[in-house]
Amino acid sequence: MIHSHAFEPTLLPLVALLSSAAFLPVSELAQAARQLADSIASTRRVHAVHVEPIPVVDGPMLLPETAGGSELEFSNVTFSYDKAGSTVLEEIDFKVPAGARIALVGSSGAGKTTIANLVLRFWDPQQGSITIDGHDLREITLDSLREHIALVAQDTYLFNATLAENIRLARPDATQDDLDLAIQRAALTDFLASLPAGLETPVGERGVQLSGGQRQRISIARAFLKNAPVLILDEATSHLDAASEAHVRAALDELMVNRTTIIIAHRLSTIRAADQILVMRDGRIVERGKHRDLMSLGGFYAELIGHQSVGSAQVEYAALAGQ
Repeated sequence: MIHSHAFEPTLLPLVALLSSAAFLPVSELAQAARQLADSIASTRRVHAVHVEPIPVVDGPMLLPETAGGSELEFSNVTFSYDKAGSTVLEEIDFKVPAGARIALVGSSGAGKTTIANLVLRFWDPQQGSITIDGHDLREITLDSLREHIALVAQDTYLFNATLAENIRLARPDATQDDLDLAIQRAALTDFLASLPAGLETPVGERGVQLSGGQRQRISIARAFLKNAPVLILDEATSHLDAASEAHVRAALDELMVNRTTIIIAHRLSTIRAADQILVMRDGRIVERGKHRDLMSLGGFYAELIGHQSVGSAQVEYAALAGQ
């Protein structure tokens, strides 16, 4: 067309511009279609969560504030995550006096963490009852119950926010003095002093900029700040090296003072201070007592110690066996 003079060459830029302008709405329409498809998929996932049956129903009662811990009791508790599935806990009976420490010991899958989940009332047992200070957990509002309990788990979830904001999650209305005291008691003071921005330092998504020991001490600082009468330690030192564990364990020892504490342990060296050890196997309590008595019994607890054969845990188990 250009050679035949039916189309002026000077019009080429204009044609290219008009073609681009004409294609732009088509491109935007295609992008909108992709976004719509993503939104539909997301909506379906949200809907699936929305229609999921609620595993627990809120109770009407508020727990009164207590000092020095609360009494916990499991009475003939049987539980399975799926009513048609296998039983995870069977006929569990134990009592933790106010301010006492109890340790749950056993191989993986024995039901230790399930007991913690039931105390926090993520689920209700199919049989039996769980009480705190004589009140069935099903009678208590979830907010009131969970304000009464502090959890230090093996995996500490941190949000992409500052250190201060992550610690304040435990008690958003805490004063700066309360926050500073929790940081000091969790052995975080020296670490914060080494940071140019201090408490205003961003931790990154899930705390990727921090070490395992630092994340764990933030979890302990949360527990100090919350100041709850019941404390659950779920494998709180399982992923730490020896140096980090020494700092964390010292903070945990202080945290357990004057609190009812449930210690879930794989490293048996963490349970020496427990008032009672519950040894679990296949969802049942098979032995109970203090470390020395259980070792003398020569049962499953002693077998757990004897079978430990690798890593630092071997040294810890050997030290325990000699006590």
